[in-house]
Amino acid sequence: MDNLNSTVEFGRSWRSKFLFENDFIPLNQGSFGAYPKVIREALNSYKEKFESNPDLWIRKNLGIELAKAREAIAEFVNADANDVVFVLNSTTGMNAVLKSLMFESGDKVRVHSAVKNSLQFVRDRSYGKLELLKIDVNYPISDEELISKIIGVIQEEHQKPNSRIKLAFVDAIASVPGAILPLKQILAILRQHNILSVVDGAQSVGQIPLDLKDLDPDYFVSSCHKWLYCAYSAAILYVPERNKKNLHPPVTSVYYDEEFTLEFSWVGAQDYSPYLTVLPALEFRRKIGGEDKILTYCHDLAVKGGKLIASILGTEILGPEYIIPNMVNVRLPVDVSNEKISVEVLNNLLFDKYHCYVLPYKHNGHWYIRASAQIFTDLSDFENVGKALREICESFNKMVK
Repeated sequence: MDNLNSTVEFGRSWRSKFLFENDFIPLNQGSFGAYPKVIREALNSYKEKFESNPDLWIRKNLGIELAKAREAIAEFVNADANDVVFVLNSTTGMNAVLKSLMFESGDKVRVHSAVKNSLQFVRDRSYGKLELLKIDVNYPISDEELISKIIGVIQEEHQKPNSRIKLAFVDAIASVPGAILPLKQILAILRQHNILSVVDGAQSVGQIPLDLKDLDPDYFVSSCHKWLYCAYSAAILYVPERNKKNLHPPVTSVYYDEEFTLEFSWVGAQDYSPYLTVLPALEFRRKIGGEDKILTYCHDLAVKGGKLIASILGTEILGPEYIIPNMVNVRLPVDVSNEKISVEVLNNLLFDKYHCYVLPYKHNGHWYIRASAQIFTDLSDFENVGKALREICESFNKMVK
């Protein structure tokens, strides 16, 4: 990393520092992330240390290295290191919370799509005690409208006899559409009504600044492999001291019911090396200019790139603009009722014919794509993808005519 510095300009030339195929246009950081070659080198180094002496590594060194990594990521999100543990991914962290809580008759949980199946599992095991509550949010919507809707649902449910919302899953950044939510205001509302909060911040670490002490969620999870440049798969679970009692990993280990960080440090036969790439990932970010430079470049590119694609397609981005993180949503000029169009068909065309990728999805009666901006992309990438999408949409529209 010695050859990297804050004067380097981001853009397509940075693709060579990552592991992408030649000529592939990657505009979907939000799904699985991507890490640079220097992180792969660090990852392989950790693996070699394990393989060269497994007993020494696991019995003596692993705990020390995990503690260093926890301290580094805790400082990054402004949390106490003893309140942060590593988990495989955000879903694993949310399952740890969900399956540790006890529910009573009349309890309701605000459903989040990412844990829908886990919630249904817990509901089925609760013998009818738990009810699931889904709040549909259709964009475009202002923060004021969203907050008003949440308050309205809470008040309506709490007026019913023997009914209360015990737990609410909340996005920091929604996945589809990719949009920033007014998290601080939502958490304040939940606290006011004594509703436990589980923040799905899968998209947040490395994409927006975070201050967990200030936000003060009851539980918070986020992936580190999506936007932070860590190796796959690594995520964090944050739990303040008040909520640690009776919280356990989904996998029961030899450290069951031990101290919080210790119990989560060992969950069976898994490779812990990706967790340790937090340190080199944070160092990489510092070397290339720091958080402000990275986030400013990616956000500005997302807005400009989204508008460029929209101008090519003759449509618009999904706003308002202040909800746009480093991902932007653009409406496709096709009829949602066209049965020839599906996610699978769009995926195949993007992969096989145009050698690029953005995430297609349906929302609120329209087809959209979600495009991610990164330090290894620039406006030319958005332009090329926009032209590919225009050809695809024109071909579908001709079929209808």
